[in-house]
Amino acid sequence: MLNIFTMDNKAWSEKILNKFDPLFKHRWDVYNDKIKSSLNEKAVWIDCGCGSNGLVEQFGKYAKKAVGVDIAVNVEFKNNYIRADIRKLPFPPGYADLITLRFVVEHFEGSGVYLNEFRRVLKPGGKIIIITTNILSPFIFIPKLILPYSIKNKILTTIFKVSDDDVFPTYHHLNSPGKFYNLNNTFTVKELIFISDLNYTRKWMFLILFIWHKATNVKMLNRFKTNMLIVLEKR
Repeated sequence: MLNIFTMDNKAWSEKILNKFDPLFKHRWDVYNDKIKSSLNEKAVWIDCGCGSNGLVEQFGKYAKKAVGVDIAVNVEFKNNYIRADIRKLPFPPGYADLITLRFVVEHFEGSGVYLNEFRRVLKPGGKIIIITTNILSPFIFIPKLILPYSIKNKILTTIFKVSDDDVFPTYHHLNSPGKFYNLNNTFTVKELIFISDLNYTRKWMFLILFIWHKATNVKMLNRFKTNMLIVLEKR
C-alpha cells in the first residue's frame, strides 16, 4: 500500500502512475519529443517566450541555428538569447523553419498580431509547435469564468508554490481546437492532440488531476483534457 504520509510528493505520484498508467507521458516529454523530432542540421529554430532558455540550451545542438527570444533579461545566455518583443521579432522574412511556444499563447491579449509576425518570419512550409492550456477543460474554463485575475493569481501561487513573477494574465483567445482550425487561411493544423497535466506539487492535486486524466482517456471525453499540443504549418 502507498503511504501518503511518508513518501515525498514526486515519488508517491510516480508510484501511482507506474501502477495505474505505466505508459503515461508527461506534457513536457511529449512537447520536447516533438521539438527534437522537428530539428535537423539545416533547421533554423526560434523559441518564442523562452524564459530561462532551457529548451535551446538542451536541443539547440540538433539545429543549424537556435535562438531563444523573450522580453526578460537573461544575460547568462548571450550566445543564443535575444531580448525582444515576440510581436516584433528581429529577424528578416522567411528566416525560420520552426517556431516554438511553450505556455505562451494563452497570454496573447490579441492573437492576430503575434500570428502575423510568426508567419512573416517563417519560411514557406515552416512550422509552429505550441503547447498550451485547453479552454474546454473545466480546470481552465471555470476559473476563467468566475474568478478575477487577482484571486486566480493568489490560488496559483499558493497551490503550485510559484512566485508572483511566474504568473501572468491569461486571455485564452486562441485556446480551443476550433480557434486553431479557423486559421486555415494562413496556417494548416498538421497535428492537434490533447494532453493531461499531472502536477506533483501537492498529493491531493495530483489525485484530482489523475482521476480527470483517466476519465478523459475515454474517446468522447478526450477533448476535455487540460492541455493541447498543436503543430501549425505556414500555408
